[in-house]
Amino acid sequence: MNWPDTRREKHAYFNKSALSAFFVFLMGLILSTNLVNGQLPEINPRKPQTPQATEAPVQPSRSQPGSEPWTSFLGNHRNGISDETDLNLDWNVHKPAVLWRVPLGGGYSSMVIAEGRLWTMATHLTNDLVFCFDVQTGKKLWSTVAAPTYIDHQKQARGPRSTPTYHAGKLYCLLPAGDLLCLNANSGEILWKVNIFQISGALRQEEQTLYYWGMSASPLIEGDLVILQPGGDNKNSVIALNKDTGKLVWGAGNDPPGYGSPIVIETLDQRQIIVPTGSSILSLNPEEGSLLWRIVWGNKYNCNCATPVWNDESLFISSAYGTGCMRFALFRQQEEIRPISQWKSLSLQNQFATSIIRDGYIYGPHGDLASVSYRCLDMQRGKIQWQTRRVGKCTQIAAEGHLICLTEQGTLILAEANPTEYREKGKLTGLLQFKAWAHPALADRRLYLRDEKRLICLDLQKK
Repeated sequence: MNWPDTRREKHAYFNKSALSAFFVFLMGLILSTNLVNGQLPEINPRKPQTPQATEAPVQPSRSQPGSEPWTSFLGNHRNGISDETDLNLDWNVHKPAVLWRVPLGGGYSSMVIAEGRLWTMATHLTNDLVFCFDVQTGKKLWSTVAAPTYIDHQKQARGPRSTPTYHAGKLYCLLPAGDLLCLNANSGEILWKVNIFQISGALRQEEQTLYYWGMSASPLIEGDLVILQPGGDNKNSVIALNKDTGKLVWGAGNDPPGYGSPIVIETLDQRQIIVPTGSSILSLNPEEGSLLWRIVWGNKYNCNCATPVWNDESLFISSAYGTGCMRFALFRQQEEIRPISQWKSLSLQNQFATSIIRDGYIYGPHGDLASVSYRCLDMQRGKIQWQTRRVGKCTQIAAEGHLICLTEQGTLILAEANPTEYREKGKLTGLLQFKAWAHPALADRRLYLRDEKRLICLDLQKK
């Protein structure tokens, strides 16, 4: 999807957007025709009344020491950093092998992996679906129809945006029009389903603005709650549902929705849910949803897409379209927690990728519609350490002191998380195609990537 250009007048952008939308639609029609002709796995729509799986249950794969699952957007810690070790991290010497690749439909959902299975979401024909694959072979185990296929007002993207969340044998999936499903992760049975706009009373953004691209924030499991962000102006911007029943527990805030995902932190003897809305960063008490603090943050398009990152007793946030980035710490003043800015800068503006923080330095792509560079900032002062055009617009994760970047053209790049210089350790081209906007996922020393046509698995086992 093409995001708005803040340097141009609205009517000029709209004319350009219409031409771009037509071109993207035409190309999408051509590609979708190819998908219909057999590129997707066979679809077996599943209804709540038919819980049995279409395939025999797969035995969980045996994890090696130092390996772990990847159960949420941006990994188990929601910061993009994997704890796995003994990885192949010199691709110039040992090029990672492709273990398998399978056809997949459109969408920007990333992958979650646990118990020998991988789950993601994609669109096919007129429906958005949840898919389950065997991580060893790439074989499709089941698929469940989740909702009618979503397309935004500008018709520049089809299919799911958010990433499923795996928790205790269940899968929580949010679709772009607000449908939230809780599935049996083993069989694909729908355990419960609600629409977060209907249950919260929040108005859908399609009814209010042209510049809106669907629900993109991935569900957060916090205790017995599922945290979501429909965006509303009557204490329903953020809501918590019971994770076992889908019943509304509380609502809070009066902000439009953002696109980044909520995280949970614990500091100053207080557990906090941090939510990037369309116009602010909110901190909420998870027990009853009471507001702990709020800072104004964003742009005129309510387009905050990157997820906040918690590191060393401070939060880092970043947005594009002239917004910039900020590091701020939290302090307790009497009975209240207050955010205090450490620094604010225009030096790093994340469009939709979340920055990686490692050893006191911040790494991430800078820019939106114009040329995009990849930068390293000093966490202490926000100063640029280096920048390069060799990466450009990308999504990313990190492991063992290295950055794994997937460009939107489908090129995979491995680089050191090195604050002194950009040091590339390998580049793989031709794996995927434009638009590869889904974040990579890493589990059991296997790297998973997708674009709008296929899903692939690479072997990162150290040789």
